[in-house]
Amino acid sequence: MKDRTLIRWLLTFAKPFKGKMTLAIFLGIISNLAVVAIPVISTLTLLRLIAGTAVNLSLILGLLIACGILRGVARYLEQYQNHDIAFRLLAHIREEIFAALRKIGPARLTGKNSGDLITSISTDVEALEVFFAHTISPVFIAIGTMLVTFLFLASYDLGLAFLLLMGQLLIGAIIPFISYRRNQQIGDDYKTAFVAVSQTIMENANSIKDIAQFQLEKTRLTKLNTDSRVLNQQNRRRIFQGNTLQLFSEAVVIGTTLIVFYFGNKHGLPTNTIILSVVLSLSSFGPVLALGNLGNALLTTFSSGRRLYQLVHEEPFVTFDKNSQTITEMEQLTAEQLSFSYPNQQKKVLDQISLALKKGQSIGISGKSGSGKSTLLKLLMRYWDPASGKITVNNQELSQLSEGALHQLEGVMEQSTFLFEDTIANNISLKRESVSQAAIEEAAKAAAIHDWIISLPEGYQTELSKLARGISDGERQRIGLARLLVYDAPLILLDEPTSNLDYVNEQAILAAFKERLQDKTMILVSHRNSTLKIAEKRLHLEQGKLSK
Repeated sequence: MKDRTLIRWLLTFAKPFKGKMTLAIFLGIISNLAVVAIPVISTLTLLRLIAGTAVNLSLILGLLIACGILRGVARYLEQYQNHDIAFRLLAHIREEIFAALRKIGPARLTGKNSGDLITSISTDVEALEVFFAHTISPVFIAIGTMLVTFLFLASYDLGLAFLLLMGQLLIGAIIPFISYRRNQQIGDDYKTAFVAVSQTIMENANSIKDIAQFQLEKTRLTKLNTDSRVLNQQNRRRIFQGNTLQLFSEAVVIGTTLIVFYFGNKHGLPTNTIILSVVLSLSSFGPVLALGNLGNALLTTFSSGRRLYQLVHEEPFVTFDKNSQTITEMEQLTAEQLSFSYPNQQKKVLDQISLALKKGQSIGISGKSGSGKSTLLKLLMRYWDPASGKITVNNQELSQLSEGALHQLEGVMEQSTFLFEDTIANNISLKRESVSQAAIEEAAKAAAIHDWIISLPEGYQTELSKLARGISDGERQRIGLARLLVYDAPLILLDEPTSNLDYVNEQAILAAFKERLQDKTMILVSHRNSTLKIAEKRLHLEQGKLSK
């Protein structure tokens, strides 16, 4: 994507803060002019003293002290404003990112690795702070400061003023632009290496048991070291580029000063003018030197911005109409001649399959791993829409339901229940205010986990992160079952809910299913015959075909 598109997109976030940014720019200009004024006033005073002109030293001292105080106050307020704007914007952008993740849906997210997403949500957003706090206002501050210093020096000599302006533009605009264009790949390479290290760390952390069991320590450590070396190499490229840019910019400052001095002497300008122009040249480059480093800083900032832009603008596989219809009761579910292939794949995962359930009926679907069992459930959850055929609820197409209606219709339990770093009660109720403590406990009793919960020191208010030991698979699934029972949806979708459980825990979970879900419409997929026994009707899925 073009940088212009990215910059326009980033600037849309800053529009609500135009007033604060204007104030920050004004304060920044005042702050920099105060810095320039101190040596300029001191030089003019010294020149007058040398010339024998009377000078009110008390007034000059007061002006210098005032400039120092003004510099400190204006600088503080400008930095406060810019960073307040930046961090408010980062919070808003995080909200946009999470809204985008919700919009593109779980189907899109299944194709992304966790390290990539974590980097986008955390470090990529943080990297934008450089743009909002150290780019937008500083650019206008530098322009305002350059304009004032140009006009001031032009009142003495226009040629010297243009020479100074050329040096400032070289450092503040031309060098950063050339540096960014020539080294843009450095930022992308660094970000790619950073994501690779993050992904490796997450994989190692999530598979510690497997690493120990299969003695993979050396292999995994070698991969981490390899990824880290690549990251360090890319970081050294960044640092070298930044140092080179800084040295070159400082050389331009010295070169501009020498050229100004040479020009003044060659054209026989007054000594006072030459001295004043040299002092002004040395003291007025602060704002543009800050811009000079932007070419390097924006390498990773724009790389992060491009990743976030692409994430936010990804098109979801399915969209929901906010004005779509809702369903309060479920009487019948049908799937007619469903066919489906994953995006960018030609092989059909499901091929012309049909099924029908009435209220209160249950179907168990068996099949080998990869046969399409979970894919069928995901079509019912509208991760994707079928390539052909249709799914209807009460003779109403699933695609015509609103997102809220679909979620109210379906209760889902998969082979592993995700638990939040929160209390057990909140993990069961998902913090829905409509769920009472009595309902939570009733669901926990039905899931055969109430006794274990009340045995804990804080009972239902126990924070899962504070438990002395980890949650077992059986306890995790029972909490998930309690969550499902509390949700009380009319259509239950069970995706291998007992595959991680031993026989005892499996039978306990299945007994709860039979007792508490017998009035629900249920579709259960599993490779275990013992699990499928609770279904009234059994079907088999193989090579995309559904059979009895």
